[in-house]
Amino acid sequence: MNVVFVNENTLGHASYVGPLVRGFRERPDLGVSPQIVNAAPIAPPWRWWGNLSVRGLRRWGLDFGHTRWRIAASRHVRSQVECLRSTMRIDALVVNTQSVGLSLVDLAQHIPVFVAMDATFDQLARTPWFGPNRMSRWLLPLTIGRLRTLERRLLQCARGLLPWSLGVAQSLTDEYRITGEKILPLPPSVQLQPTREQRSPGRKPRILFVGGDFRRKGGPALVESYRRFLAQGFELHIITQTAVPAEPGIVVHRNIEAGSDAWRRCWLEADLFVFPSTLETFGIVLLEAMSFQTPIVSSGAGAAREILDDGRAGLLLPNVTPQTIATAIEQVVDDKVATQARVEHGRRRVQERYDLTTNLERLAAALHRSN
Repeated sequence: MNVVFVNENTLGHASYVGPLVRGFRERPDLGVSPQIVNAAPIAPPWRWWGNLSVRGLRRWGLDFGHTRWRIAASRHVRSQVECLRSTMRIDALVVNTQSVGLSLVDLAQHIPVFVAMDATFDQLARTPWFGPNRMSRWLLPLTIGRLRTLERRLLQCARGLLPWSLGVAQSLTDEYRITGEKILPLPPSVQLQPTREQRSPGRKPRILFVGGDFRRKGGPALVESYRRFLAQGFELHIITQTAVPAEPGIVVHRNIEAGSDAWRRCWLEADLFVFPSTLETFGIVLLEAMSFQTPIVSSGAGAAREILDDGRAGLLLPNVTPQTIATAIEQVVDDKVATQARVEHGRRRVQERYDLTTNLERLAAALHRSN
């Protein structure tokens, strides 16, 4: 069957669709022939309208930026899907996320549509994503009212909903009154990596940070923690797209693509991974850390508590400050028995819930049932 995968292609969303598409291409026995459509960058004529921001109104949401970008991106998706329909039969659509599927409501009457979500709009309305300040939160019924209406139409007509986390599934049940077999949890998926080699004796323990948006992912707090408490005993390696200056003991890796040899080498050489993110919906990078069996120190942002099984698969920070980060890092290094237990629990958790092979088979079965 021909399945079109719609990729939001912003922030960490490419990490959701990419492995699924590659997995199906490597598993023709599953009977899914994937095509990929990228919602971003948005093409003309919607680009200008979608990216327009009115200074002075933006901070309150009154430039309607959240709504305009999502409608523009979804219209860009719709035009690409229609082009594909003119050349091939499309048996199903897998859309990540609802933000870029808003213009597919009428198409869902003819083609089974499955919508993957890292958060519902109702969930986002309770976070700084949609309401960064008190006034913008007060204005949300006005500024995202159109979004909420379109989202509900899409979710009602979709054949299946693929929440990334239990929190999203709960929102669909409690706030959207959607229940039953229509909800098929399908979190981001990874493949377990080979067993890690032992660290070379005499080398300082290496801390790894991975985050395209350095500030939002908590990078400044980690750097401050390193400068004040950790510089004598550790190295800090940073993978980011943000312009971060290197300094003694801090190595900055720019333009490293996920899945590349350089990316894999950074993971294999890391002694622990630190994720002090302050604003998150999920946290795919935590799955990558577990797949490489790298000890984890993390904030509780997004779905971190669920992913790390309330701290059984990684050390959760009580709050994000330079002091708490340093204390947690030192605990991971000093208590090797507890650290290894968390690593092994994380490996089992990947196998049970986030394994790419298992989730590919589950999604393939749902797609075939829809036809």
